[in-house]
Amino acid sequence: MKVSVLFLILCFTVSCVQDDGKISRPGSSQGGGQVEVPPDETGSSQTEDPLAIYAWHLNNTGQNSFSSYSGSSGEDISLKAVHEQLDILGRGVRIAVSDTGIDIEHPDLSANTLASEHRNYASNNSLYWQATSPLPSTSDEFHGTGVAGLVSAVGWNGIGSRGVAPESKFAAFRFIYSPSSSETASSRLAKKLDQLSGDFDIFNYSYGYSDTIFYNEDAEVDEALLLGVTNGRNGKGSIYVQSAGNGYSGYYLVCEDFNDPDCVVRTAANTNAHSGLATPYKIVVGAVNAEGYSASYSTPGSGIWVSAPGGEDGLMEPAMITTDLRGCSSGNSYRNINKPDEFNFSFHPLNSLCNYMNDFNGTSSSAPVVSGVVALMLEANPNLTWRDVKHILATTADQIDYDPFINTLYHPWSIFLADYTYDYKWVQNQANIWFSNWYGFGRVNADKAVREALNYDLGTLGEFEQTINSSGVWYYRSGNLVGRTITDESPYPQEDKIWVGHDYVIETVQIKITTDHPAPGELAIHLVSPGGTESRLLNINSYLEGDSLEPETIMISNAFYGERSEGFWTIKVYDGSLNQGTGDLLSWEILISGHRSEYDLSLPYPVTNISLTTQASQSLTSSPVFAFTKSLSHNSLITYQAAVGITADDEAAKGWANIGLTNYSHQINGMSLNQGQTYYLKIRAVGPYGYSSVQIKPFMADSL
Repeated sequence: MKVSVLFLILCFTVSCVQDDGKISRPGSSQGGGQVEVPPDETGSSQTEDPLAIYAWHLNNTGQNSFSSYSGSSGEDISLKAVHEQLDILGRGVRIAVSDTGIDIEHPDLSANTLASEHRNYASNNSLYWQATSPLPSTSDEFHGTGVAGLVSAVGWNGIGSRGVAPESKFAAFRFIYSPSSSETASSRLAKKLDQLSGDFDIFNYSYGYSDTIFYNEDAEVDEALLLGVTNGRNGKGSIYVQSAGNGYSGYYLVCEDFNDPDCVVRTAANTNAHSGLATPYKIVVGAVNAEGYSASYSTPGSGIWVSAPGGEDGLMEPAMITTDLRGCSSGNSYRNINKPDEFNFSFHPLNSLCNYMNDFNGTSSSAPVVSGVVALMLEANPNLTWRDVKHILATTADQIDYDPFINTLYHPWSIFLADYTYDYKWVQNQANIWFSNWYGFGRVNADKAVREALNYDLGTLGEFEQTINSSGVWYYRSGNLVGRTITDESPYPQEDKIWVGHDYVIETVQIKITTDHPAPGELAIHLVSPGGTESRLLNINSYLEGDSLEPETIMISNAFYGERSEGFWTIKVYDGSLNQGTGDLLSWEILISGHRSEYDLSLPYPVTNISLTTQASQSLTSSPVFAFTKSLSHNSLITYQAAVGITADDEAAKGWANIGLTNYSHQINGMSLNQGQTYYLKIRAVGPYGYSSVQIKPFMADSL
């Protein structure tokens, strides 16, 4: 079902990559057919939920969940003790599930709905959005009902399974639907913004955009997210959770005949192809299967924060058991007399009413699992900010599928570039934190996360800061680059460096990048931190559709979490194919989000936006004339100082010179420079407690 470029992140796939070194799992263990079943789903006399023992994501005992093969015992989210020992069930937490229509009258959901707060965006008249029934209008609109069940299905009511947070409350937003011909782009944007707002703790989005194209989200959406994390939950920040996508290996057609190989373009999706996922204000979730490996469809990317169970197809390997539209004439589960033993077809004793399904999967499933864990964390500690939640998830997640001897990954379609490594499963950064483009910081661990929330020091993270001014301009920009051709099919990249003077403890790093390459799906984009950590923001030869990377193309990496930001950042751009021409790296910018390091708390901010009237000195006794933007300091400043050095990190060749507080355009004189030598202009702010980080701009000594 599509709405513009929107699609439901729902996957029915059997295959998993099996080659050594790929995200995969070794041979599945045999399940031995159907396991023993408890009494019928209608037996309301029992308080245990009869399907919960098959819900491997809640407690994986190696059950097959009505599929042909079993999962692996222990590969779950460590939830059991949270429910049974800590008695934390998501009480008092409010969740907005923005999806297809949801069956709010389902007997496993109705008790947990926020009855007067549902929304239905099918109308173009905003007066009808609020407090309107979100019930599906079509019999196959089951997706939202499955999502809601994974997060908030009622527990211990004697029917079905249970949600990760079975006492949380949810409102159903019918956001995915077949649009009318009268729906305009502005109307769609208004709905998109509205479903980001409201008096909710958590917003769950199990939908995304086409996995085969580059897509830039409307700028207003990121502004609305910033407003939500700033003002939501009484200033603690709303929590936005979104699926990463199901495009690990896909395709699109350039002509009509699928059987003609020239008509089929094989793609490898990446979260950074969609700027809507390249924001620090969301928790982007990848999917894992019942054996503890990345699900066969899960879209990778440096924007993933954590991963969670999403399952496989439900026929051969376990998928997710969850709520379906009620009745055997609608939804995903229906009556099929030819398949009397299969769970989804009404003759199974645990699903005679077709109210549940066992083949729900995709990152559509993993997102609500994380939303449920966040609900448990917020019951444990309602004072957590949106950043505290992200921090706890990152630092308590389980590192899975790690093998130090097989850490190299290969292209899903085996499109290789000689002497170039496609990717790695896990990378350890300079702050000794492990990160994966497939798992983020790891698979979410509910037990660790909730216990950490219970004892969490709310002062752990400092004030949230970004290297951006009040007008939204990023401080650190390359300017227009000249002659930076990206060599075709070469393991040697085009590179550029930007000095970042802010000394932050990094939470996220974003870049904007502009190229004129006619086929950006051939490119790989790497970012290297001052500490030497290298993150792949775009994997090579994804073959995603797009004509170029525009100035508004934003990508993100979480791989640098906990590192220090000050120093030179390096971008590397590779072209992996000769197929569709070449292009240049035209410009790029970098934005750091984080908090000030303990060493920098009382120091002034650095100056920004150093510019030179020329790129070379006009005399061997003076620097070029330079200008800069003043420091936006929380401390009173004493002066600015400037110096010139022979390297970026050496002692100044010419001692620091005071240039006052109002002289934002200046020149350093009285030097002895060597013709043709590169020098580094350095500027810092001086406050009562010390010096700011140094800002640096290189220039060439070139006398006239």
